[in-house]
Amino acid sequence: MAENFLEEQLKRIREMSERMTRIRDRAAEVSAEVTRDRESMKGSPLHQVKDFRSHSSIEIDKRSSTRDDRARPSGRSARNRRK
Repeated sequence: MAENFLEEQLKRIREMSERMTRIRDRAAEVSAEVTRDRESMKGSPLHQVKDFRSHSSIEIDKRSSTRDDRARPSGRSARNRRK
């Protein structure tokens, strides 16, 4: 009877020890995650934003914006001509 009691206690102690190990590991992960988040907050909000456009689409955007600029006169030069 005493042996059963001691075996049960030993089993409970092992389970508690395993739980504590998992909790410590998780706490370390959370701590590292908080540190990473704090570091990322120090940078620009757009620091992690990535541009997934292809190089050819960027060239097309540049060409179309250049065409738009040539097609309509800027407000400043139109005002200067009126004076």
